[in-house]
Amino acid sequence: MADAPPVYAVRALLFDLDGTLVDSRRDLATALDGMLQDLGLPALGVEAVTRFVGDGARRLVERGLAVACPNAVLEEAFITEALTRFKVHYAQCLLATTQPYPNVVATLEHFAALPKAVVTNKPAAFSEAILQGLGLRTYFVGVIGGDSVAERKPHPAPVLAGLAACGVSDPADAVMIGDSPNDIRAGRAAGTRTCGVTYGFRVAHELAEADVIIDDPLQLRESFRACLA
Repeated sequence: MADAPPVYAVRALLFDLDGTLVDSRRDLATALDGMLQDLGLPALGVEAVTRFVGDGARRLVERGLAVACPNAVLEEAFITEALTRFKVHYAQCLLATTQPYPNVVATLEHFAALPKAVVTNKPAAFSEAILQGLGLRTYFVGVIGGDSVAERKPHPAPVLAGLAACGVSDPADAVMIGDSPNDIRAGRAAGTRTCGVTYGFRVAHELAEADVIIDDPLQLRESFRACLA
């Protein structure tokens, strides 16, 4: 008989945002395509834009520009203008279709006794607006955005800031949950447990380094239990 998978006792949960708590791919694509069209460039669509998400707004814009105008030399001033245009578009549509993934709210309720933080590479203002708009903000003691600390995931600094927001001193007492290798690597570098989710923007084999891989938020209950002592 195979051994039962381990169940980890944790004192805090850290969540990525896009592709983990919320499905935001269509609104991100709308904003990026709007930016590209402003600049006289072709739109890329949801499937392509989704592959660019995960390293913050600037890298999303840079990747979109690189695909839309592959033979161009991207000057800094052009990237800055494009980023400004993207932010204007995104501010107008960031809650047009974005919704929590199924069972996210039930999972947050299940772990209501534990402090939780969002650790994302998305700018903090956009992250706060989405969480507030979807009624999720009250579940979290803190939101660490891509501009909240000097580094972004996969650097451990944002995860460590999330741990501090949760009041957890030992990283091993927490789990970093996300849909991308950046989330897993940031958690491992910070010393937390790690959980990859396959329902988000990435495929399962990209999450192989995680301690646990789940296909549904409810499965967090099977691998992690609240440690309140």
